Amino acid sequence: MTTAPSARLHLALVMLSFAAGAADAFAFLALSGTFTANMTGNLVLAAMFTRPGWLRTALCALVAVASFAVVLYLGFRHSRGQVLAGDHRRLVRRLLVPSSAAQGVVVVVWLATGAAPDVAVQCAVIALSAGALALQTVAAKRLSDIDGITTTYVTGSLTTTMQDLAERHDAGQLFRLLSIAAVPAGAVVATAVLHLALGAGPLVAFVVATAAALVALPRIRRTT
Repeated sequence: MTTAPSARLHLALVMLSFAAGAADAFAFLALSGTFTANMTGNLVLAAMFTRPGWLRTALCALVAVASFAVVLYLGFRHSRGQVLAGDHRRLVRRLLVPSSAAQGVVVVVWLATGAAPDVAVQCAVIALSAGALALQTVAAKRLSDIDGITTTYVTGSLTTTMQDLAERHDAGQLFRLLSIAAVPAGAVVATAVLHLALGAGPLVAFVVATAAALVALPRIRRTT
């Protein structure tokens, strides 16, 4: 059985929210105007058929949605046993570590193509990034002891925050607000990095997600 101090987990979740904002900004600016965390946005983009370059954007958006959905299903299915066993360490290893590794592959592919991949490679990169963020979403749902922290989309966190404010519930509000603020903060940093050095675009999401996984891992302590 394992237990974990809340502070380390909460910090890791805020870092993951920052990484998700960075990943979405990079994908939107560099990968045919597609998101890899915001699936609502992708579905809307895929439906805007009068938009210039719509066919390419729709293809990439649907690849992102499909990858996110499939990996989300697999992540929830194959992590259920660890949740029942209370094995948080294994949850981190099975969800956050592969998520970070997938973001690392995104960096490698991006650099290998000279930051100018063709459509097929873009779709592969999008699928990898969306899959990584799906695993991150599963990890947040499985590990968080605070309702409403999803790390990859703000609507759920904002809804829970406003509901708790209306109902005078204070539990977890600070970390929900930090998680919400971290998403645009990550987007700002990734946008700046992409503007200054095109090849470094996906590095922000990878570095921060990897750091979050490292923060989460040592938080587990064995108990009898």
